[in-house]
Amino acid sequence: MELHAGELFRGVFEAAPDAVVIVDDAGLIVLANAQCRTVFGCEPDALVGESVDVLVPLGVRGSHPKRRKGYGASANPRPMGLLRLAAVRHDGTEFPAEISLAPIDVDGHKFVSATVRDITARIKDEERFRALLDAAPDPMVIIDSSSTIVLVNNQVTEVFGYQPRDLVGQSITLLATEERRDSDGSWFAEYLQAPEPRPMQANAGADVRHQDGRSVPVEVSMSPLQTDEGVLVSVALRDVSERMRIEAESQRLRDDVIATVSHELRTPLTSIIGYAELMSDLDELDLSRRARKLLAVIERNASRELQLVNDLLTMAFLEDDRLRMVRESIDLRQVCDRVVEDQRLRARERGVALTFVGGEAPPVVGDYGRVVQVLENVVSNAVKFTRAGGRVDVGIADHGAMGVIEVRDTGIGVTPEEKERLFERLYRSPRAVAEQVQGAGLGLPIARAIVEAHGGWIDLQSELGVGTVVRVALPHERADATGA
Repeated sequence: MELHAGELFRGVFEAAPDAVVIVDDAGLIVLANAQCRTVFGCEPDALVGESVDVLVPLGVRGSHPKRRKGYGASANPRPMGLLRLAAVRHDGTEFPAEISLAPIDVDGHKFVSATVRDITARIKDEERFRALLDAAPDPMVIIDSSSTIVLVNNQVTEVFGYQPRDLVGQSITLLATEERRDSDGSWFAEYLQAPEPRPMQANAGADVRHQDGRSVPVEVSMSPLQTDEGVLVSVALRDVSERMRIEAESQRLRDDVIATVSHELRTPLTSIIGYAELMSDLDELDLSRRARKLLAVIERNASRELQLVNDLLTMAFLEDDRLRMVRESIDLRQVCDRVVEDQRLRARERGVALTFVGGEAPPVVGDYGRVVQVLENVVSNAVKFTRAGGRVDVGIADHGAMGVIEVRDTGIGVTPEEKERLFERLYRSPRAVAEQVQGAGLGLPIARAIVEAHGGWIDLQSELGVGTVVRVALPHERADATGA
């Protein structure tokens, strides 16, 4: 089917999504499409013959003819978005608009095609977004795929001292501290490969360089924004300086309380245990059999409370990196012999067979008293959670650069869900609580902290109703000497 060129032009002209007017070299509108009805609020035919100046705000209408003639003298296409101006509707109201211009030459006659896009809705959306951005409680920066900052909120100025003009158009590395400023930004490129929301969290060494040069510790969250221009990333930076100060002060106060309470508790407990031991040495004439049993209860409970006080103090010192470690050569067999011998009576009272099954391993390096403390905690747990008739076996082995102590029991075991939490401070499994097994949930956390402070590791494998295996690994002398 043959289609007349004029009909084709008219169809395209009317189908344009924006208002389009064709203006001659005298500034008169010669054509207006149907979208002018929506954009300017008047019929297209009513615009024909009118000066294009009627579409220009009153404030600049006087200078518009000169600008129009200036464009006609060297007419070049101006794309949409380059000019964000204002236009006037038929009723006199102004609205924000983007305008593109294109020169047209028809048989020696000059015309200009002006495309006018009403961006009122977009401006409102941008203002709404900007208001929401400024209402956010944390400093936020929006960056594009090249790590360039395209937008910041007011909190950036309040918290970090930068004005928007200092940051917009700059690389995000401008906010990096001096020691991180030379980063190649590969972390951001990796994030863009699979962008997804990352919740607010503390990042190791995450600091922002304040405008005055100091470092501000922050928590960071990231969220991708899909836009017509590509992926933008919203980065929220939460200043945690005050929280860290409060936490440090709280920790100092907590340690002071623990130290004070521990001292106040240890002194009378040590005295009770000491007098109980002296009384237990009395002969039958001075101490009856019944009194001796009651004395044993006193000594046992006082010892347990003293152990709890010591555990609390150890945990406080471990968290504050104030626990002293004396490095020396340690024979793991000697450690196992001592702990098994010390715990054997308690195991026998529970009807549990506690045995050192042997093994060979070169000496390790560590603090002898702390290694004994670790094994006591592990063996004590194994005995507590093994029913009468069961057994606990302690052995040693060589494991490359590590010497390993293995404690294997036939106890009640734990579920996979419980296993994940056993090394949490103060955690006690539901079965331990239900069966009223004594303990405060500090033994394994303390053991792990001590072992890791030695450069070793501790591992636990368990099956419900079958038993548990705990392995404690410490570096050999030769590994420690070479820095392995």
